[in-house]
Amino acid sequence: MTNQLHQINIAYIDKEDRLLMRATTKNGDEFRVWFTRRYAALLMDILNKGMNERGGMTSLGSKAQTTNMIKDGALEKPFESNLTNYPLGEKGMLAFGIKTNITKDKILNLQLLPEKGQGITLNLNDSLIYMFHNLLSQGIDRADWNFKQDQDSAASEHIH
Repeated sequence: MTNQLHQINIAYIDKEDRLLMRATTKNGDEFRVWFTRRYAALLMDILNKGMNERGGMTSLGSKAQTTNMIKDGALEKPFESNLTNYPLGEKGMLAFGIKTNITKDKILNLQLLPEKGQGITLNLNDSLIYMFHNLLSQGIDRADWNFKQDQDSAASEHIH
């Protein structure tokens, strides 16, 4: 995803027993990515590590940009989508691999990849890491998957 991010939503779909991430761009694309329980755990490890490297959840949550996003309703706004352009297909892709790197500007490039084919890259600054972590945590809570979300957990060896 090279377009500027507009909105992200993560919802638990009980029929699938998976999380569905929907991300829209300012250009009008909607990317749909399915997370299994295992994948969500790997992703949470990466986000926890990223937050710990940046001073922890409290530090990121109290940054001016983060508090402004929250005041503007970033976590409460309903997800709006009346789009018809789905670069990964209308059904989306099943997330399989994760690749990360940190830019010189300390942006976390998070690549969510299928087993084969095109995935998406989310470019997350400190505030967006905090917000994405919050959305993923809420989705995991709704799924009632009951795995430990340890702030000090290390990234898994399955991550590239």
